[in-house]
Amino acid sequence: MTAKTSAMNARRALGNTFTLARAQGLGSALKLLVDRCYVRWFEWRLGIRSESLISLEELGIENPQSRPYVPSDYRSLLAVLRSIVIRPGEDVFLDFGSGLGRVVIAAAANCRFRKVIGIDISEKLNDLARENVRNALTRLKCRDVEIFTTNATQFALPPDVTVIYFFNPFCGDVLERVLCNIRDSVSEHPRAVSLICKVPEKSAFETEIRRCPWVTREREMVFAANCRYLFLSVGA
Repeated sequence: MTAKTSAMNARRALGNTFTLARAQGLGSALKLLVDRCYVRWFEWRLGIRSESLISLEELGIENPQSRPYVPSDYRSLLAVLRSIVIRPGEDVFLDFGSGLGRVVIAAAANCRFRKVIGIDISEKLNDLARENVRNALTRLKCRDVEIFTTNATQFALPPDVTVIYFFNPFCGDVLERVLCNIRDSVSEHPRAVSLICKVPEKSAFETEIRRCPWVTREREMVFAANCRYLFLSVGA
């Protein structure tokens, strides 16, 4: 991410704060400002930059079933990562639609996974994600981190992946085929795979993923009306 892009994001964030203050009051604006400071502190500590909204047009992606890059918020993400039980040095984490690498790096920094993998269709995003990983590497608990550029439907799920993260990266046929690939991987290499899904407001993602009879709902965590996580499982 360039200095120009970073400056534009900062000006946009400041403008959003003033807009929110006028629309919803000073309390909401102060909460937003505190959240922004938290993001800045976390990214400064890791030496990364992942706070950006990037449209499909900017990425040159025309598939209507893909979604723009929107980063998961740190507060809920870290709470979710702390809530899961993993086998240190055994479980492997995969993020579909890893974008600038925020979730990949947060997982590697806070959990002792054996390996952390990111998948994204955009090489532009992946180049920046790999730079973020290199910058954060000495601060990670798991330093075996790999970013792949590929269409998610064509990615052969490694047989040791046991935790998969989604934040509305795609929908429709793409999501269905990816879920079928997960099912087939579990059938071929029997194991339990956990799915962590951040469910956006006003999205078909939850409806589509619930249609799969081989996906079992385990629990959910609610942080706000527009910030909810579903915990699902596939396999034994």
